[in-house]
Amino acid sequence: MKKFILSTLVITTSVWVVNVAQADTNAFSVGYAQSKVQDFKNIRGVNMKYRYEDDFPVSFITSLSYLYGDSQASGTVESEGIHYHDKFDVKYGSLMVGPAYRVSDNFSLYALAGVGMVKATFEEHSTQGGDSYSGKLSSRKTGFSWGAGVQMNPLENIVVDVGYEGSNISSTKINGFNVGVGYRF
Repeated sequence: MKKFILSTLVITTSVWVVNVAQADTNAFSVGYAQSKVQDFKNIRGVNMKYRYEDDFPVSFITSLSYLYGDSQASGTVESEGIHYHDKFDVKYGSLMVGPAYRVSDNFSLYALAGVGMVKATFEEHSTQGGDSYSGKLSSRKTGFSWGAGVQMNPLENIVVDVGYEGSNISSTKINGFNVGVGYRF
């Protein structure tokens, strides 16, 4: 009797798992991201998206981005006898979720909203008259981020993703794009 119940449970679970796997579709894409930070320059990084879809035309999509950029300056102020080297780093990350709408078998639109975080670090090293000075300032802020884009399926299991991402964090605007390729399963 125990073998019968166990066999029935295994078969029922297997049938249920197969049916769920056939009814639902997942997509995962990874790609290049680039954004312009206000009063800085372009930062570059990676964007990943995951999408869960069933038979309904509206589905669920998530986006995770990480971008980085730095700037350096060195020089001399001869009248003061100062030699300096400055470095400025910017790191940006976001996590967003939203709906995706399947317009056709090969084309979808999506909108995203979530949270973005920017961390800026400034380091200065200088010498004057044989004395060395070093200083470091760092700031981390979070704010609202948003995005929109399209996902295309040129082949049944291939996803091509093109999107826009924006943030306004502590009055600093960040705007950029991302392009990715992935697998639909």
